Amino acid sequence: MNPQKMNRNIFYSLIVFFNFSGLNAQIQSNRVTYIAEKIYQADTAFGTATAMVVENGIILYMGDVRTADSLYPTSTKKEFAGKYIYPGFIDAHCHFLAYSKGLTEVDLVGSKSEADVIKRAKKFAKKNKLPWLIGRGWDQNDWAVKEFPNMQKLSKAFPDRPVCLSRIDGHAVWINAAAMKKLHLNPDTLIFGGEFVKVNGEFTGICIDNAADWVKSQLPSVPFSAWEKGLETGLTNCHAQGLTQIAEAGISVADIDLIQTLQAQNKLNLRIYGMLAVNEENLGYISRNGMIYSDLFTMRSVKIYLDGALGSRGALLKGDYCDQLGHKGLQIIDQPKFEMYQNFLLNKGFQICVHAIGDSANAIALRTFNKYIPEGYDARWRIEHAQIVNIKDQKMFSKRSIIPSVQPTHATSDAPWANERLCNANAKGAYAYQNLLKQAGTIALGTDFPVEGISPMHTFYSATQRMDAAGKLERPFIGEQALTRKQALWGMTLWAAYANFDETRTGSLEASKMADFVVMNTDIMEVEAPKILKAKVTHTFIGGKLVYGKP
Repeated sequence: MNPQKMNRNIFYSLIVFFNFSGLNAQIQSNRVTYIAEKIYQADTAFGTATAMVVENGIILYMGDVRTADSLYPTSTKKEFAGKYIYPGFIDAHCHFLAYSKGLTEVDLVGSKSEADVIKRAKKFAKKNKLPWLIGRGWDQNDWAVKEFPNMQKLSKAFPDRPVCLSRIDGHAVWINAAAMKKLHLNPDTLIFGGEFVKVNGEFTGICIDNAADWVKSQLPSVPFSAWEKGLETGLTNCHAQGLTQIAEAGISVADIDLIQTLQAQNKLNLRIYGMLAVNEENLGYISRNGMIYSDLFTMRSVKIYLDGALGSRGALLKGDYCDQLGHKGLQIIDQPKFEMYQNFLLNKGFQICVHAIGDSANAIALRTFNKYIPEGYDARWRIEHAQIVNIKDQKMFSKRSIIPSVQPTHATSDAPWANERLCNANAKGAYAYQNLLKQAGTIALGTDFPVEGISPMHTFYSATQRMDAAGKLERPFIGEQALTRKQALWGMTLWAAYANFDETRTGSLEASKMADFVVMNTDIMEVEAPKILKAKVTHTFIGGKLVYGKP
């Protein structure tokens, strides 16, 4: 057995032991039988029940009410009449800290034009007097004129105050002249894997991928006290959506310290699987400290960006963009360094999660994964997004049990313009979730919030119906790649837990597992498709503790 995996299992076994024995001072002994119209266990047999007995945050029994009463006659009963219980939803790829911080910045999501962005920024600026004006969420693909904005109007609106506005995917930023001056930015500078966009030789204020990352790295740090309320709201929003566990895709050492501090203070009751962003400093941290395991926080994976995003034309394609001939996107990391990181992390037993969107990026990631993962080794290395994968390349997922980690709402959000970028998205192997599942045997589902909305129900709807929640699509987008409802629920629960090396504790409702579960007013497995979007979470429990809903 892999020593790292053995140590992990021993650690989690101790957690279960202490919970069962009543020695965990943070959890008071309390046996409760939860009764519902139907309980979807989402285990490998996809069983159902009507009763679940929980004690000290651990599931003791799953089955029928009569047997539960017979085995545990003194148990307190909590009945959710006419409601349905599911395992707690897991977002397999998101940016919780960025989302929370963004709640205190200029909200540009859904903006209709360049003028609308500037109007929102001006309104926010009147109440916020920080030296820099920071915001995120604009998307030129939603505008009537589907082109990047220009620096001129932004500079005119804010002649003296530096402004940095991130595109919805975080892979591009829009800055003004004051920011350019403050940063001493020379747009003629060449940055590997990045671009300072120019039109007719003039810098537009748009910085893409590594160029955008450089700009963001130069911004003054914002103390946690300035966005603490945003984190409180973000956590409440997660609980209200039924999220009990997330994979935080790309964190820093400082983020690890913040998460651990808040969880020690009982201010962040959410299971977090942390992917440490790859850089030399963070690899040094791994060498000194190794993996982190606690009840609510795990850090045993590293995220590597291989290319950019399709929306900003940074995704690395094998052929030209159909709407920008001569351009194939950006490779953000060079091949020797990419392979060096894989070799280093393999030797440390760490999971590698590679951001790959374009078909060329996915081919590179899959080839190198198959090169470095030893045959039979339980690596569970992941391709984050796996958005466009050549049909022939899709077969490489099966050879080393590579996990596709996808975001179904990306497919339905991109649908109105994806074919313009790719000529024929279906033929290019884009958003091919059913194909990927067939090859990999598992598929992890997330949202990438705040790039997309936070709702797991939107994920479930997009995955199964290939339609968008806003109702903009007239027909299913590449409907033959839709997942079944059973597959989608597994992707949001058991398979997502498996992708986080946590399937022995979470992801399904089974005896000896953690009592992470959500109560809903709708049977999303049986209800008519349009009613999925109206389904509401009434209660959310993490480790048997109610974190959302009325007692």
